[in-house]
Amino acid sequence: MINRERDPMGQAMYHYFHYNDTTSIKVNTNITEGEELPVSHLFRKYSEMPFLEKKALGLVKGKVLDVGAGSGSHSLYLQDNGFDVTSLDISELSCELMKEQGLKNVICNDIWTLEPKLYDTIMLMMNGIGLVKSLEGLEFFLEHIKHFVTHTGQILLDSSDIIYMFQDDEGGLLVDVNSEYYGELEYHITYKNYKAYPFPWLYVDFDRLRNIAIKCGWNVELIYEDEHFHYLTKLTLE
Repeated sequence: MINRERDPMGQAMYHYFHYNDTTSIKVNTNITEGEELPVSHLFRKYSEMPFLEKKALGLVKGKVLDVGAGSGSHSLYLQDNGFDVTSLDISELSCELMKEQGLKNVICNDIWTLEPKLYDTIMLMMNGIGLVKSLEGLEFFLEHIKHFVTHTGQILLDSSDIIYMFQDDEGGLLVDVNSEYYGELEYHITYKNYKAYPFPWLYVDFDRLRNIAIKCGWNVELIYEDEHFHYLTKLTLE
């Protein structure tokens, strides 16, 4: 679990929820710096969600596991609409906030060590699949998560192809795409005086996701893709 003193995301959500503190979360990676994440974005209501997230919520069925639930915005919508949803996060502060907002089934744990139970829908929104860290980790995850899905169940996840971040004005590539995968990033997140340990995170293009998923025995359906290569996909078992 994440130590409170090393949980800038959780601290930001806690201060926003309890004290209406709108101080942004500062986000740097090995390829970007100076970006800020408004904390209010993490508490958005259904009407404020982008089309991709609304599309995903519309595909949910049965018993749900919301992995990396954060503030609980997706879980709350689903619970309010009659779904049996379990909200999973490794942040103690996030889990406290979700309980305070009325979510009934909140688990503070890691998907890697969570005792398997079967769900009809597993959600990994806001590039939650990034928790796998690497392409190798993605393959391992897609084998591991089979223990959590009913035979007619599904995984709903979104990610992005960030190749555009490595292109020059003429469309040429500024990196060797044949070396380490460009979507494997290292994040550095801070909020006020709170600083997280650097951590790896994956953005995976759809073609690579599809190929790895098929290798692991999943059917893959592209549900939606926008003009910025951000996509939503559904995985089901063969």
